[in-house]
Amino acid sequence: MLEELPERYFFSKRSAVKVGQVLKGLFPKRSSTDKIFQEVIDAWKDVVGDEVSKCTEIMDLKRGILYVTVESTALIHHLTNFEKDAIIARINELTRMKHLNDIRFKVGMLNK
Repeated sequence: MLEELPERYFFSKRSAVKVGQVLKGLFPKRSSTDKIFQEVIDAWKDVVGDEVSKCTEIMDLKRGILYVTVESTALIHHLTNFEKDAIIARINELTRMKHLNDIRFKVGMLNK
């Protein structure tokens, strides 16, 4: 099948590569040395616990909004309706600053 793809498609030797993956490679990710972002990531793991942490991935922190990818819609529903305010308060408490105003969840595959 890969031999049939025109040259305009991006593909590796093993399989076709999604355009989204190519675009992610073009734009640099947030540096792991960014102190505030790293503090929020560390606090996330402590606040939500290992089980939820394994099913989520923090993607970005922009203007006080934490963007989190989650494996399932059921978990998004639970986090949004029952845990979101407590998570925000606890992360702000652990980081000793009010970095976080909101959390936005989306369903997706994790890159872990």
